[in-house]
Amino acid sequence: MIKEIEKFEEFNGVNSPLIPRIFSAFKYKIGSDNAFKQLNDNGDITALLSSVDGNFTLITTESTDYEELKDFLGFCGCNCVVSDVPLSASPKSYSLYKFCGNEEMENTQKFISLGKDSTMNDYRKFYSLLFSDEQSDFYLWYCDFSKKIVNNDAKAICLNQGENLVSIATVPLIYKNTAIISGVYTLKDFRNKGYSRLTIYKLIEELKKENITEIYLWCEKHLEDFYNKLGFEKVGNIYMETEL
Repeated sequence: MIKEIEKFEEFNGVNSPLIPRIFSAFKYKIGSDNAFKQLNDNGDITALLSSVDGNFTLITTESTDYEELKDFLGFCGCNCVVSDVPLSASPKSYSLYKFCGNEEMENTQKFISLGKDSTMNDYRKFYSLLFSDEQSDFYLWYCDFSKKIVNNDAKAICLNQGENLVSIATVPLIYKNTAIISGVYTLKDFRNKGYSRLTIYKLIEELKKENITEIYLWCEKHLEDFYNKLGFEKVGNIYMETEL
């Protein structure tokens, strides 16, 4: 049986690096966005899932009823599902990493971050770097991300070189002591200088100051060596599927 989640406390007892994505859909839902749970006959949670504009996140357990989930996803008009297990024969696979290293190092670079006092112009600067190669909607991103920043449910760090923001790393989702790093990007003219490493380490340093110790990211296979060298260790895979 699949039911909407009405009380956030009902997430307790389920541990997964995808929890922040479920949390975000629950706390910041807009319109039809929502979070759900699958229950067995005893009322135990067997899966958690969320929907954001038709894109789902799924966390499974040993008792998950996959056929029911697939039927539910089809009924909801699922565009895409990110999951900790493959639901079809050939999903797109990403490597899931957890930070197990030491970010302490001499860092004399100048960084700026988004905070409660940041202006819309500050957000525009971050946005222009984060989405420099993409077409996106600034106001949609700003409305969502600024709420999370104000509530300390997200973080963003940029390395500054002169008048330029040249490297960025973000955590768009935080839940309790768990964070997922994404949006790591360095301008092409400033690559191969170690700026991404410095920016990621600065972000991790800021997270640990707030007792966020479970720090994850997922990446494509060709980036595994890069994150291995930074102190991340592979702990599994994340699957993304657009056809079920």
